[in-house]
Amino acid sequence: MLADPHACLKECGRTGCTRIYLDRSRGARRTWCGMDECGNRVKAAAYRARRHTSTTAEGTP
Repeated sequence: MLADPHACLKECGRTGCTRIYLDRSRGARRTWCGMDECGNRVKAAAYRARRHTSTTAEGTP
């Protein structure tokens, strides 16, 4: 794996996760080590933030 010049090792993009993974996605654009844990947490937090912003903009607590 380390001898492959096209191998793309990356560190997970979620704050607090220290995992390193082999990015085999097309274009090497993968962000998280896995969707089951890290990707799901990041996406859920972003959804909650958007929902909170939209409800406060409407004046609903």
